Amino acid sequence: MREEFGDRHQLPMESFLQLSTGGGDRETLGALRDGQKSKRLILLRMVLDAVVADPAAMGPLPSAHSAWQLLSRVQYEDPGAFEAVLIHPSTGVWAAHVLRRLRGVKSSDVPLWTEAGYLHTLAATAAIRAGMEFHARVPVPDGRTLHLPSLGTARIPQADTGRARPYAATVRAAGRRAGRVAVVSPRGACVLLPESLDSSRPGWRPLPYARATHGGQSLRLALDDTDPYAPFVAERQPVVQNVQSRHRWQTLIQQGWERLVRSQPDVAGGLADVMCALVPLDPVVSGEPYSVTSPESFGSAMMQLPTDATTLAASLIHEFQHVKLGALLDLVTLTRETGDTLHYAPWRVDPRPAAGLLQGAYAHLGMVSFWRRYHATADGQEAQRAEFCYALMRRGTLAVLDDLLTSGQLTQLGIRFATGMRDCLVRWCAETLSPAAESDAALVAADHLGVWRIRNWRPPESDAVSLAQRWSHGLPPSRFDAGEPLLRADALPREPAVRSELVKLRWEDPGRFTWLRRHPESLGATTADIALLDGDFDRALRDYRRQVIARPEETACWIGLGLAARGHGDGPAADALLSRPELVRAVYLRLVDEATPADPCEVAGWIGGRHAEQAVAGPPPYLR
Repeated sequence: MREEFGDRHQLPMESFLQLSTGGGDRETLGALRDGQKSKRLILLRMVLDAVVADPAAMGPLPSAHSAWQLLSRVQYEDPGAFEAVLIHPSTGVWAAHVLRRLRGVKSSDVPLWTEAGYLHTLAATAAIRAGMEFHARVPVPDGRTLHLPSLGTARIPQADTGRARPYAATVRAAGRRAGRVAVVSPRGACVLLPESLDSSRPGWRPLPYARATHGGQSLRLALDDTDPYAPFVAERQPVVQNVQSRHRWQTLIQQGWERLVRSQPDVAGGLADVMCALVPLDPVVSGEPYSVTSPESFGSAMMQLPTDATTLAASLIHEFQHVKLGALLDLVTLTRETGDTLHYAPWRVDPRPAAGLLQGAYAHLGMVSFWRRYHATADGQEAQRAEFCYALMRRGTLAVLDDLLTSGQLTQLGIRFATGMRDCLVRWCAETLSPAAESDAALVAADHLGVWRIRNWRPPESDAVSLAQRWSHGLPPSRFDAGEPLLRADALPREPAVRSELVKLRWEDPGRFTWLRRHPESLGATTADIALLDGDFDRALRDYRRQVIARPEETACWIGLGLAARGHGDGPAADALLSRPELVRAVYLRLVDEATPADPCEVAGWIGGRHAEQAVAGPPPYLR
C-alpha cells in the first residue's frame, strides 16, 4: 500500500488564519482532509505491524498480509473506492481502538481476533466498492450480522435459534459483470447482496442517508446506526432507524440545511465538504441536544435528534468546528499542557484544561457566527431567538479567549490562532442589540458563573474562619484579605439551571414561558425565580432570602439572592454574592453551625462593602 505523508502537509499561513476566524475555503478544508488520510494510513500500518508481531491475534482468520494485499490492490485499481473506506469515520475509531487492545492499554470481553480481523472487513468493503473479483474471510462478531462500513449490514441466517457465537464468514465477489456479492457462513448459510447496494433486499440493509438540497447546494449525511465502530462514547449507543425516525431526521436536516444556506452559504458549502455522517442517538426530550465529535472520527458526530431545525443547524455548525480544529491539531500544536491549571467555561459545569477550553471556544465561535448571520435573515420569533443566543454567546466566548490569551498555556501559534478568534468577537461585541436581549443574556451569564463558582470552588479555610470570628465579635473585616479560592476535590451536587432555562424560553418559546410562569412548579421554579424575571426585585429578594435561610447548603438560591440584590440596587451585597459567592456561603454556613445570629443579606453586604475592590466580573485567569 502506498503510504504518502510527510512535509506535503505543511499548512499555508493563509489557511491557518482562515481557520482562526472560524472559516476555511475549499483548499484549506482539503488540506485538513489530506492530513486525515495520511493519519489513517499511518494507523492502518501500525495495526498491521502490531498484528504481524502477534500472529495469534488473527485467530481463525488469514494473516493480516492478505488483507493488506487486497487493500493495496484496491488502492492501485480504484483509488476512489479505497479512499471512501479509508476516510470513513468508523475506520479511524476502529484503528485507534484495536491498537489500544493490541498494546494492552484497553481490555474487552469481545474476542480480540474479531476486532483485529476487522482489517479483512475493511479490505472486503473496499474491494466491493471497486467492483473487483475476490474472496476473503471476515469476522462476524455477533454470529448474526456483518457490517460493511460505508455500505450497509448483511444479516446472515442462522441454522438454529441457540446462542450465536462469533465465526469467520466468506465474502465472494465475481466482479462488476456478475454484479453479485455473496456472504457465506461456515455452515453454508448465504446472503446475496443486490447489484445496487443502495437497495434493500432480504438479508441486506443499506446504510441509511439523509439528503438535503437548497439554493444549489447539497448535503448528504449517513445515519450510521449499525456500524459497531461508529459510536466512540461507550455510554451513548446509536438508535437503529425505522421509517418514522429516519423521516424525522430527513425533515429536520432538510429544514436546517435551508436555514444554513440562506444565512451563510459559504459555511454551508464547507460543512457539506467535511461532514459525511451522523451517529443518531435517542431524541432529546427537553433542553439542548447532546452531540459530540472525536479526533478519531473525522467528518462524523454523535447527535441526539433535536426538537427543531434551527437547533439542528446550530448543532451541525458546532460539531463542524470541532472536526476542523481536531484535524488542525493533528498538524500543529496550539496549547502547552503544563501543570494542572483549569479554567471556567460558560458552557460547562466543570473546570476545563486549556486544550478543552480552546476546543469549546472554537465551537462557540462558529455558533456565535451562526446566530449573528441567522439573526439577519430570520424573522418573527426565530429572529428574537437568534438575537438572544447571539447576545449570550458572544461575550462569554470573548471572555474565555481573554482568559486563554493571558494563561501562558498557548504556544506562539496558539496565541496567533486565539487572537484571530478574539478579533472577530471584539467586532461582533460592538454591534448593537436590543437592551432586553443584552439584559437577559447578562442575567444568564451571571447566573451560570455564580453557580459554577459555588459548585467548583471553596475559599481557604482560614478566610472563612477569620471572617466568621470578626462577624461574631461585631468587627469589620478591615484587616481581612481574601485569598484565591481553591478547586474542590469533589464538586457540589448539580442543581437544575431553572432560572436560565426560563430566560431562554422567554426568547425561544414565549407561549411555553407564559404557561410556566403561571405553573412554575412544573419546572421546579420558585416564586423568587418568577419575581426576578418579572423585575419585581423586592419580592425576589425576600423570597430568595427565605430560601437561603431554610436551605443554606444549596447553591442556586445564593446566586438568585445576588441577582435580586443587584436588581434591587444593593451593590455591596450583589458584588459579594456574584463575585465571591463561595466565600459568602462558607462564612454563613460557619455562623449557622456556631448558632451565631446572622442574616445572609447582611453578611453579604458586610463582606462586599469592605471588599468591593476585590470583586471580579469573572473568575481569575486560572484555578489551582
